[in-house]
This record gives sequence, C-alpha cells and structure tokens, in this order.
Amino acid sequence: MLPLQILLASCAGTPPTENPIPSISSVVPDSPGKTLVVMLPGRGDRADNFVKANFVEIGNGQHIDVIAVDAHFGYYAERNLIPRLHNDIILPARARGYENIWMLGVSMGGFGSLLYAAEHPDMVSGVILLAPFLGGLELVDEIENAGGLAAWNGDAKDFKQYEVDLWRWLKSETAKSNGTSVVLGFGRSDRLAMAYGPLLQALDASNVFESDGGHNWKTWGPLWSRIAAECEIAPAM
Repeated sequence: MLPLQILLASCAGTPPTENPIPSISSVVPDSPGKTLVVMLPGRGDRADNFVKANFVEIGNGQHIDVIAVDAHFGYYAERNLIPRLHNDIILPARARGYENIWMLGVSMGGFGSLLYAAEHPDMVSGVILLAPFLGGLELVDEIENAGGLAAWNGDAKDFKQYEVDLWRWLKSETAKSNGTSVVLGFGRSDRLAMAYGPLLQALDASNVFESDGGHNWKTWGPLWSRIAAECEIAPAM
C-alpha cells in the first residue's frame, strides 16, 4: 500500500475539496458499456481540461466511456484522493457493470493514478501515464546504477517512502506476465522525462508512446489519441 504523500506542499488558492468528488461523465451511445477510463488532471488543471483537449471525444470515438475527475491538488494535500476515487468513482462504476476500468493521469494525475492502482490493484485493468510525476531523480539514478528496475532490490532507505513504494510497485507489476498494464506517453522535450529511464527499460515497446513536444496539453492530446487507437483498452466489439 502506498502512503498518500507528495513532495509538493499545499499552497494558497487551492480549491476546496468536495464529498463526493465532482466529475464529468461521458458514455458512448449504444456501446457495450464495459470499458471505462477514469481521467485525473495535473496540478493547476481541472476535469474540464480533458473536455477542452478532446480527451473525452477521443475516448468515445474508440468506444470507451470516460469519467474526468476533478481531482485537483487539494485532494492530494488533504490525503483523501484515494478514498474519494474509490467510493465516489470506482465502486459506483463497478456497480453499473463496468468490467474493464483504466486509470489515466497527466503529470500529477499520473502519480495519483499509480497511487490508486497500487492500493486497489483488483479494481483496475491498466494505468495510462501521460508525462507522469514519478518523484525525484536521485532515486532514479540509484535504480539505473543498480542495473535497471528488474535488477534493483527495492532497498532505498535514504529516499522518501512514497517514491520508493511507487517504484517498487512499478517493478513488481512490470515483472508479472499478468500484472496491471502500464502505458507511458510523453513528449521528448518534457522536463519530467529524465525520470522515465528505468520504466522505459521495463515496459514493452508497444506500451511506450513518444512524440515531439513538452509538458502541455498540445502534446498529450495526440498521444492519447494514439494510445486509444493502438492499445487494447476496449475489448473488440
């Protein structure tokens, strides 16, 4: 189980959290309705950014139902993101009959997606990480110096526990033949891409999507379009 910790401190101006957590839902008409992608925004963004960037439209075009969750920084700061996602979004989706649920997160939302998947592995089929925040570079260097994620023994006492637990979970899942699917997408000029080396080595090439561009929606939209079309997210109709 990963602790709900994050490097960033709470700041003035963070919107208040709500119970239940707000979300924007879009269901494909006349679809089997068995595949759902739950989307988490990055810091400073909100659920409607996914609508503005055509993420919802792209998903629906591939017969994927979408819930964009308004998981702003306040939920991380108050350490209630995971229970809100579980009780307000995932459990009701399961009750509605969704059998295939994926998490999708951009930047900080990628971190949140990993937190949820690690704490509730039986609830999600896969995680789509778009330019995810994965912690500091010092631990990444240690993993690379150990020979990569597969060779790393997971012992890193001098680092923040949430970083260590996050990378331990990625090590475990990427080593399994039937582990939680992990898909990574990012722009080659993204400032966070320097942390992706160990994960890139551990993932199958078919689950890695790169493009020109940096840390912005202009880059993430086309990446999501490719992932939705090329990855087996929704079962064949």
